[in-house]
Amino acid sequence: MKRETYKHKSTAGIRIIGGSLKRSKIEVLNRTGLRPTPNRVRETLFNWLVPSIPGASILDCFAGSGALGFEALSRGALSCTFVEQDPQVAKHIQSNVERFQLHAQANVIANDVFDVPSEIFIHANIIFADPPFHHGLSQKFLAWIKDKVHQDSHLVIECGQSETLDLEGFEIIKELKAGIDWLHLLRPIS
Repeated sequence: MKRETYKHKSTAGIRIIGGSLKRSKIEVLNRTGLRPTPNRVRETLFNWLVPSIPGASILDCFAGSGALGFEALSRGALSCTFVEQDPQVAKHIQSNVERFQLHAQANVIANDVFDVPSEIFIHANIIFADPPFHHGLSQKFLAWIKDKVHQDSHLVIECGQSETLDLEGFEIIKELKAGIDWLHLLRPIS
């Protein structure tokens, strides 16, 4: 699940902003705490990742709407594993996988990120993590994942602008503050 509530009408959703699925709509469930990464933030992030996306293995943790993973697949990622704890939200991501005919490229795991087998992380080229804001999960995730990723992986973590993260063990590649979001693009330091 995401940070603050995403208030929308039942027909609202977000659009994929680039690639083969450009302009395709992702319906967003009306769930407390579910708030997709804003378009401006996604656009900046994917501009940063342009050279790394084609052929990459993606892991979308705390997937929520799945917007980051679907955006990566749309832009040429080889595969994406979506990890979402809420079973209804995970089921909704799976329905979008089927609607976009991405069965061969996408896998949805309905489980807590911290209970997912470590081997899933070591094979990911890019890991997106957008935990609910203001619960300390961003810092907990950074400390937990540090020894589970390979040196060439990129880690993208979102947190609230008021949250300060201890980034020890990671090189900061880029950062963006936009609205309530603080986006960090990191690489593990060996």
